[in-house]
Amino acid sequence: MKYAGTVAFALLSLATLTGPALAAEPVAIVEVAEVGKGGGLSVLRLPGTVLSTQDAQISAEVTGHLTWVAEVGDLVRKGEPLATIDDHLLQLQLRNDWAEIERLQADIDYNRRQLGRLEALAQQNNTSRSGLDEVQSRLQMLLQQQRIAEVARDRTIHDLGRARVRAPFTGVIVSREADIGEYKEPGDPLLRLVDTQSLEISVNAPLRAVHHNQPESRVQVEGDGRQLLARIRAVVPVGDSQSRMMEFRLTLEPGHWYIGEAVTVELPDSSSTNNLTVPRDALVLRDQEVFVYTLTADNTARKVAVTTSPGQGADVGVEGKLEPGALVVVRGAERLRDGQPVKVNRRRATGSPETPG
Repeated sequence: MKYAGTVAFALLSLATLTGPALAAEPVAIVEVAEVGKGGGLSVLRLPGTVLSTQDAQISAEVTGHLTWVAEVGDLVRKGEPLATIDDHLLQLQLRNDWAEIERLQADIDYNRRQLGRLEALAQQNNTSRSGLDEVQSRLQMLLQQQRIAEVARDRTIHDLGRARVRAPFTGVIVSREADIGEYKEPGDPLLRLVDTQSLEISVNAPLRAVHHNQPESRVQVEGDGRQLLARIRAVVPVGDSQSRMMEFRLTLEPGHWYIGEAVTVELPDSSSTNNLTVPRDALVLRDQEVFVYTLTADNTARKVAVTTSPGQGADVGVEGKLEPGALVVVRGAERLRDGQPVKVNRRRATGSPETPG
């Protein structure tokens, strides 16, 4: 009994000494931002598609057999060849055009000499006026025929240049519709060239969205875990009579998504409201509950339940027991507990969200 009492007293003493230490919460290191006011918007989350502003189906411009075609996946600079067509017949045509021009030049020289002799005789009244007029008319016809022959020569030279199909812009060969040895005529498709650096996002929105979205304004775009603000380049002011939708075009810098990839675009669908806003990173979703952590005067985390509403950009509208300017945790809130002491490591400037990668 004496031994059991000693052990019980020792355990009680140990619990008394270690209880406060075990109960003490570890200090969490967090980043914070201020609660904002206003700027909350009702938004439409709409599907968009990334596309190129330059996407061309390249076709043959002259008749002949293909002697070379660029490979799929090749990056071709503007002005570089995409395909070549056998130009042997065009070379023969060019030689014939030059021969015709030289023949006409010989006739022109002869008629000019003849005209000079007749004019000399006419001054001496030794030739008829009709003969002189006939030579002058023949000379004018020959000069016109020479101009026509020169046009034919220039057209042949132009066709020779078109026998080597060149890239109208810098891009990547996406597909080939023809192969070496095939006989092609003007208009026959050869390949598809796409500029992968000049990108846009196409999104169809209800007609009412045009009242709250104008060119040059910026909207939120999400896709594949990435977020960014994109500028509205153009609003196509024509709606479809069946779907009641119209198209928006958003400028997109390369390096975020690939052509053809699907994204989600948030377009404002109402005027600004005066609700409170917090960064999206401040929201904590746990056990079907949405809340944020604010800081008390002694740097203790306090859990505040909120109801979210649509926002814009990196901010989201909220309703709850919050005041404008209050600090909310935006980094480190995932493992926080209500009443846990915190240490502020960094304070994010209001309205300066980090740009998503």
